[in-house]
Amino acid sequence: IVNPNIRHEDGYYIVSITKLLQYDVWKAILRKFEDDEIITVIPTEANLGGLLVDMHGIKWFVPLSQLAPIHYPRVEDGDQEAIFEKLLDLIGQELRVRIINIDEEEKRIILSEREALKEERESVLKELEVGKIFEGVVSGISSYGLFVTIGGTVEGLVHISEITYGHVNNIDNLGKIWDKIKVKVIGLENGKISLSSKKLKDDPWTELPKHHKVGDILEGEVVRYVPYGVFIRVFQDINGLIHLSELSQQKTQNPNEVVKLGQIVKAKIILLDPKNRKIGLSMKGVSEDAVDARVAAATGKPAATLAS
Repeated sequence: IVNPNIRHEDGYYIVSITKLLQYDVWKAILRKFEDDEIITVIPTEANLGGLLVDMHGIKWFVPLSQLAPIHYPRVEDGDQEAIFEKLLDLIGQELRVRIINIDEEEKRIILSEREALKEERESVLKELEVGKIFEGVVSGISSYGLFVTIGGTVEGLVHISEITYGHVNNIDNLGKIWDKIKVKVIGLENGKISLSSKKLKDDPWTELPKHHKVGDILEGEVVRYVPYGVFIRVFQDINGLIHLSELSQQKTQNPNEVVKLGQIVKAKIILLDPKNRKIGLSMKGVSEDAVDARVAAATGKPAATLAS
């Protein structure tokens, strides 16, 4: 770019290479905007509003709301520090975007990753039907469920109650960002997509009575304390309750005195109610059976006759 009013002392015009580059880049930007073209940019900075790109002094900006689902910094309670940390992770990564707005006076360009995916999104939305199964990617984790993106564009929620048949102690153990996951569409309402992963599995409460009955001895891991006892994992996703009164021959109000989290214990089934999804267990019952067996061995009489 030559400014006719600015000359070198020797009489030569001063040429600005930077302005020339900006002029060429700006013309190319306008063409891409008019053609609705998808372009690739690399963020160089971040702030709480989104990502910034600096190209030859021209400002490019990708607002938070325009990030693709897999890149959106979903943070509960609006923790700004956590949001900023997630945005920093995107600096230096290539993003495919479309230009959605240009401010020629400020030389400011607004970009959208979502708009670059609009054709793919429309295609996926046409395929969505209740009952259909898709392979998606975990794009967000919340206390109330997993967000799963289908086809890289359409995001739905697997509510915590639809992840597994058992109790969820820590949702972080059930999925990580970028994990692949198969889901079934169970609801489409007002733009909200409800998904389920547990409906792709056999219901363990249907299977449990085929393998076990009242009186059986099971082994399981202690997974949770409650004020009235402990839960142990006994069959696939099913947790069974050992009530305080069934923990030990000795009375206790603190299950931690008897068993530890992660400990593998033996317990006897004393209640099996698949209809109401309940299974009651007893560690005390295992001890009693062992005592009866030892007495029977010592006396030579069956354990059943000892109680009579």
